[in-house]
Amino acid sequence: MKKIKLIAAAIMLCLLVAPSVFAGGKAEGQKEEEEVVKLTFMLSQNRHFQAYDDIADALRAEENIDIEYLVIPDDQWQSLLKLKLSTGEVPDIFVANAPERYESLNVYENCVDLSNEPWVSRLVNPKMLYGKDGKIYAVPLQSSNCYEACYYNKDVFNSLNLTEPQTMEEFFDMLETVKNSGTGIIPWYGSDKASWTTQIFMTAGLPVLLGDRGPETWDKLMANKMKWADIPEFKDLLYQFLSIYEKGYANKDHLSADYDLACEVVGKGEALLIFNGEWCVSEIERYGAEVGTFVMPFREDKKILSTGAYVDGFFIPKASPRVEAAKKALNLMSQPKYLNIFFQDRPGFPGFKDADGGSTPPAVQQLVDEYIASGQWVNELEAPPLSFVSAIMDSLWTLYVEMISGGKTPEGVLAAWDEKFADFMTEKEQPGW
Repeated sequence: MKKIKLIAAAIMLCLLVAPSVFAGGKAEGQKEEEEVVKLTFMLSQNRHFQAYDDIADALRAEENIDIEYLVIPDDQWQSLLKLKLSTGEVPDIFVANAPERYESLNVYENCVDLSNEPWVSRLVNPKMLYGKDGKIYAVPLQSSNCYEACYYNKDVFNSLNLTEPQTMEEFFDMLETVKNSGTGIIPWYGSDKASWTTQIFMTAGLPVLLGDRGPETWDKLMANKMKWADIPEFKDLLYQFLSIYEKGYANKDHLSADYDLACEVVGKGEALLIFNGEWCVSEIERYGAEVGTFVMPFREDKKILSTGAYVDGFFIPKASPRVEAAKKALNLMSQPKYLNIFFQDRPGFPGFKDADGGSTPPAVQQLVDEYIASGQWVNELEAPPLSFVSAIMDSLWTLYVEMISGGKTPEGVLAAWDEKFADFMTEKEQPGW
């Protein structure tokens, strides 16, 4: 027994004086292991992909950077982020639309200028990221983003002998066919708990309907020479959207359904389609579905794809106590080694010249080939100059939800939005207000 105690004591002594031998430490002459840097990374639920977790695992193993994701429900994201920025209790990094959210988040005062970071020279589309001061405040994930279209389950589409609608009348006839098919399949899946999904129909449709009159209309709105209620196309869109719900084409639980559930239901063939962005394709495909797509036929003379004038951007708040560490992490995440992890899981169009975007899903490539490459596209409603009012756009989204839940008429939505818009422009002391 005494001998065993002596051996144990010797082992303990060795552990104390030479931890590298027994505990995987550094041998003499080697550098001590770097201290782990912990960073908080805030993002909304609809942006929390497995690929981000895989990147975090790689950074932890290879760079001693430990990323903790703060995942916020979609319907709380905007307000919580603004609150954190206003109080200084910020994450080290957050994700938001860039440059669309520059104004609403006041990145000019709240976020770090990244214009001189080493990754800037590798950008595919740097001009998109410039703010009004000519500076860049976000590391872009993509070079282009947000193709607003109908994404459908091909098996369901083909089993019901549906054809791609060329007019809005044909679109509603298609929904009626699905409703009366006796299959129980939901024609249109609404995920209106997440109001960012509700707004896409109007955000995409109005610029398409206005066409060449769009820029002039936006200028008049900004200069107080026109009201939103004076745009007949806007009211028509609201009535069209409302009719989807009034005619029973949408799921009854749409007010409690979120984006993740929408992708699952379409993926399982329980619903025909959702109207969303191309990011939903990968999510729907996870359930074994083949995804098809068509552009909403808002106009009868030609089809036009509405796209977002923004990309997913990674921002660093000035109030973070770990700004330099966050810069290092984002520079690493911009490298092909880490970006390729993301695009291998979610193929797309990288924001950097040397990254591999992976194999683009056929449905997305179809939109690129037919509309982007041919110039048959237009920026969505919240593109400049209207991105200036992005700080209050979520109020408009809420009005849409109120309308389809029976709380407002389309005219009521327009009146309430005109009032909110006027208050904001007056507060900002814009010319003409």
